[in-house]
Amino acid sequence: MRARREAKKRAKAMSHGGSGGLVDGVVCEDELSGMKRTSKKCECQARVYAKVNEDGLWELKSMELKHNHAIDPANYKLVKEYRMRKMTCKAKKTLKDLYEQGVPISQIHGFMAIERKGNMDLTLKDLQHEVYKARRLNMVGGDSVAMMEYFDKMQTGKQNFFHAQRLDKEGRLKDVLWVDVRSRVAYEDFGDAICYDATYLTNEYELPFTNFVGVNHHGQSLLLGCALVSHEDCDTFAWIFRQWLACMNNRAPKAILTDQAAAMRRPLAEVMPNTVHRWCIWHIMSKIHEKLGKCARYQEFVNPLKELVYESFDPEEFQTRWAEFIVEYKWEDNEWL
Repeated sequence: MRARREAKKRAKAMSHGGSGGLVDGVVCEDELSGMKRTSKKCECQARVYAKVNEDGLWELKSMELKHNHAIDPANYKLVKEYRMRKMTCKAKKTLKDLYEQGVPISQIHGFMAIERKGNMDLTLKDLQHEVYKARRLNMVGGDSVAMMEYFDKMQTGKQNFFHAQRLDKEGRLKDVLWVDVRSRVAYEDFGDAICYDATYLTNEYELPFTNFVGVNHHGQSLLLGCALVSHEDCDTFAWIFRQWLACMNNRAPKAILTDQAAAMRRPLAEVMPNTVHRWCIWHIMSKIHEKLGKCARYQEFVNPLKELVYESFDPEEFQTRWAEFIVEYKWEDNEWL
């Protein structure tokens, strides 16, 4: 490659075709003329042709899937776009969290390779590229400015609209919380038991989107507040809970359901000491699915398991039915269950 670059420079310096001849009194070898083509055209017609229609949607016009040459499936690893398909939101979050804890990227790469049992197509450079993207709420194209202008406009027209934000050391938007009028009114009547869900990721910025949800007397879900957070740590959750509680006139709920994030426990105990904190059932069920989903008998016992979890009305009934379930499906040796 170096020889080819130098040959091209000489060809340009001589202002005529070829790369041999005399340049600055030095006789140069004609590398370009002696090189073989690294690839050849094969007139393959495989392609997909599409265009954007008047509604701004992609419209497929023509497609040819047949190739006139052999394709080696193993070569897909050479294309970054294919490798990045395996970089799920969960994997990105794990990568960034470990990096922020001071773990070197090379060790993170090794850890992910072990976790995937050696089936690791992502390269070290792929992880470096991903980790060096800004983790904070560094929105592009003025999105953060537009959002804050919209919140200010809402607060001007409706005095009960609430929003709060904080910035990082560089003056960029870090965390933001907002609660509209309906949510504040609904909380007065249906704020006894709420759920705080932090399991969403925004598509474009890959930032955790969290929300407070309640239930009315018709069994319908009520949105009681939303937030975008830069980090899922104790400091961030403590700020979110304090701001939300201040918005609700410092009236804490009697009970709150969350996922199993350990970073929420201490902030909840500090900000809402008299509120009962429990884990959401569906998070427990998803954990069971994660642990036992590959078991050959999973389909056999999954429905009885759901019935046991969802239809036990008190701790004593649950403990009794759980013990019976363990014996019936011979899970006595499963320490986790």
